[in-house]
Amino acid sequence: MRKRTGFVAALLAVLTILSGCASVADSGPADRSSDGARDSAEPTAPVATPAVPGMRGQAVRLRTDAAVGGQFQTRITNTSSEVFMVLGVSLDSPGFERLPFAGRAATFHPGATIDLPTQYGSAFCAEDIPVDPAFTAMQVQRPDGTTEELRVPLEAPDDIVDRIHQQECHAVALAAAVEVDLGEFNSAEFDGEPVLRATVTLTRGTNSEAIALVGLTGSVVFDLLFADDSEPPPSMPSDEDELAVPVIVGMTGRGCDAHVLGETKQPFLFPFYLTFDGGEVQYGVLDVSPEQRDALWSFVQVACA
Repeated sequence: MRKRTGFVAALLAVLTILSGCASVADSGPADRSSDGARDSAEPTAPVATPAVPGMRGQAVRLRTDAAVGGQFQTRITNTSSEVFMVLGVSLDSPGFERLPFAGRAATFHPGATIDLPTQYGSAFCAEDIPVDPAFTAMQVQRPDGTTEELRVPLEAPDDIVDRIHQQECHAVALAAAVEVDLGEFNSAEFDGEPVLRATVTLTRGTNSEAIALVGLTGSVVFDLLFADDSEPPPSMPSDEDELAVPVIVGMTGRGCDAHVLGETKQPFLFPFYLTFDGGEVQYGVLDVSPEQRDALWSFVQVACA
């Protein structure tokens, strides 16, 4: 299927956003201090906690975590000579709402390292709220049956927790500035191939600038393209509150490959790219409802027949 001309430059420009080095707040679309991201709530105050003897916690993020969303892995290592069982974990960071203990129980023999899925709560996005110090709060059962709650300092060699916080706050600020929705799918043909037609609708939020939808990209399975490939990209003037953009969904060159269909972790990842008054490119991801996902899987059966 055809690709939008001139989008390479926009995609290169957005890499800064994806690397976590910039945010919506940097270029003005929304104010993080008033974006509704639980800023009025009181975060947990940082408390100095020493290392817990016999335990080490490290934050890692796997491809499956990105696909599931809202979680990372706490990699726990038993550095002691005594077995223990972890009954549940929870991220304890001043930058996030604390969630109840959750996750699968795991037994840690001496020297064992096990990854435990760890969900995180809503991010606190006021500019003066830090992410560190971050801890893994754990419910631990000892060999004698006694249980205790511990706070293990959470190592993050790749700044996982900080990057998640930046991404969450960026997404909230962008959503406050403008709502971007993917509409209902309708079967059609394009260049003799089966496709789905839909509309991406931009609805103005707190932002008052001109907003342009400068790019769309699909997944390894599905292409998501503008139905109209004309330049300049579709834009909502500052005095308008809504923009409807026709789009086409089709299969990628590898989309019908059985291996790709069986192994893909994010078949419904549809990024979009916006600019506000021609400024820095901002990255977001379209929400694909369960009904839309079912429609896309049904489309695969037709397109790959």
